[in-house]
Amino acid sequence: MVYVVSKGGSPLMPCKPARAKHLLKAGEAVVKSMEPFTIQLMIESTEEVQPVTVGVDLGAKTVGVAAVGNGKVFYQGEVVLRTDIHKRMQNRAMYRRNRRGRKCRYRAPRFDNRAASRRKGRLPPSIQSRVDTTVKVVKRITRFLPVSEIVVEVANFDTQAMRAGRRLPNWAYQRGELYQQENVKMYVRARDKYTCQYCGEIMPKRLEVDHIVPGSKGGPTVPSNLIAACHDCNQAKGSMTAEEFGRPEVQKRVKKSLRAVAHTQSGKTATLQGLAKIAPVSETYGYITKIDREQMGLPKTHYFDAVVIAARGKASDSLGWCEKMKAVSRGQRQLFKSNPSKGHIFRTCRMSYEVFGFRLNDKVQMPNGIIGYISRRRKTGSFGVKDINGCELGSVSYKKLRVLKRANTLLTERVSE
Repeated sequence: MVYVVSKGGSPLMPCKPARAKHLLKAGEAVVKSMEPFTIQLMIESTEEVQPVTVGVDLGAKTVGVAAVGNGKVFYQGEVVLRTDIHKRMQNRAMYRRNRRGRKCRYRAPRFDNRAASRRKGRLPPSIQSRVDTTVKVVKRITRFLPVSEIVVEVANFDTQAMRAGRRLPNWAYQRGELYQQENVKMYVRARDKYTCQYCGEIMPKRLEVDHIVPGSKGGPTVPSNLIAACHDCNQAKGSMTAEEFGRPEVQKRVKKSLRAVAHTQSGKTATLQGLAKIAPVSETYGYITKIDREQMGLPKTHYFDAVVIAARGKASDSLGWCEKMKAVSRGQRQLFKSNPSKGHIFRTCRMSYEVFGFRLNDKVQMPNGIIGYISRRRKTGSFGVKDINGCELGSVSYKKLRVLKRANTLLTERVSE
């Protein structure tokens, strides 16, 4: 199918490729967009459309979207969300701390004195990015399809019961894992009976608390990832995991992280509020989606879940393709990089926004016909090209590349199911 918008820019119902070809050949339509392929009518037409429902399958790392109307699937895709924001902000904070220690103009440390951090309803940047990307993808669909309703799959997670591994009585929510404990370290020592869990020494002279998975490798500071260890074992383990240290039985004590659950929960309300500004929003739940998907005989993917959500379990035709999207940063800001953002050296040596007419993340076609994205640029003219998954496709001279689409914050590619 080919997406169609009216002369005034309002989205209409899609048409068949043969009909679109006839309109283009007769001069009654022009190409409005290549991704997805959309034509705009140059003649007056009626704007009567059928209701189209958009289904959204929320996730911590990937979000599925689909549009269904009149028993047909008009669109299906999934977007990979950004996961690099937290790391970039850590780097930025490190560089700011270093600037305060150098022999330069003193900058007093700032804590909670920013209006943005005190306003009501504020979300962390990593979660706000997930919310904005989800709303952006749905808003993008409304540009070429007449969306009348949005259905979102939401979930309510009982994180305390999930962490305990069992159903909890009501009073247990008032008495958590650290109930009547002085702090988390005292709790871990008492839980492990003041015994080193690596060498087995009881009541060592220096009993410390160690991360089973170090913080440098993403290990959280929660009781399930902490263990009592003597000073010698803790020093010998260093930045290794317990399994790398030769203690796989200790590694098994680490419970699955609920970070993804927390991220999904935190941004749920803001996502629903953002989508409600586009079209009326209704909610559904995961167990309903699972039953409907099994009845429809569809495999478990994010975009098929979105199709099931939008179709409400009713049989719909499959497209045979989906649009894969990936959220990326708007540009390479210097705040989180080691290059100084000011000074003569930076001004003379920095890479400009465009090099030989190319920008980072421009969609290009290589000489062998493979399509990728600009991943790095050199002033010699040799550019690196990657696919949408981040895998390098090779280095190519800019003279042999053809720009297909200018870079934006959403990389898109149509793939077969």
